[in-house]
Amino acid sequence: MLFQYNPVMHHVEVNENDEVVFTISRKSLLSPRIRYNVHDLGGVLTSDEMAERLASVGVDIEQLRRDHSDGNVRLPFLWIFGRRDYTISVMGANIYPEDIEQCLYYDTALAEITNSFCLSLAESPNGDVRPRFLFEVSREPDADLARRFSASILSRLVELNADFREAWREYPQTLVPEIQLYRLGEGPFAGDAGKIKQARLLPAA
Repeated sequence: MLFQYNPVMHHVEVNENDEVVFTISRKSLLSPRIRYNVHDLGGVLTSDEMAERLASVGVDIEQLRRDHSDGNVRLPFLWIFGRRDYTISVMGANIYPEDIEQCLYYDTALAEITNSFCLSLAESPNGDVRPRFLFEVSREPDADLARRFSASILSRLVELNADFREAWREYPQTLVPEIQLYRLGEGPFAGDAGKIKQARLLPAA
């Protein structure tokens, strides 16, 4: 997600881990936030820096301003693309490994054949992002099984996660998860043998 923000009211930094750190500068705030880190991953650019980035791919920010605003506002830009912890975030909804775990336990038939799982984000060529859930299963993966995982996980996630449920009402097509199934020890699960703690988050792709 990409925003513009008022630097008089919010001072935004990015630390060495690409986490966005906020200081809220409003006097009216009852509970001050000084260098507050919510572990969202993102970045900031000044208006001029953004203009240079856009110009490098053939986009004229001044034309965009003329088309969509009065052209006088030069606010800095902030973007958020994920989280540092094991959470993925889509359309403002945070999805936790525990959510997927509970979804699996709800469908015992799927739980019985699932050895492990991971969360990730899938980005399309046009920039659309949707949740991606990867499962290591003990039977031969096929399209029918993937559809069953998708339907079961999605329906339970809508019931379980209030943020996801609200986002689902507004952006249902964006939140249909991409499901990937792998046989035991294959794909992203190939290195799990012997691990005490399994990875639950994969880089977006």
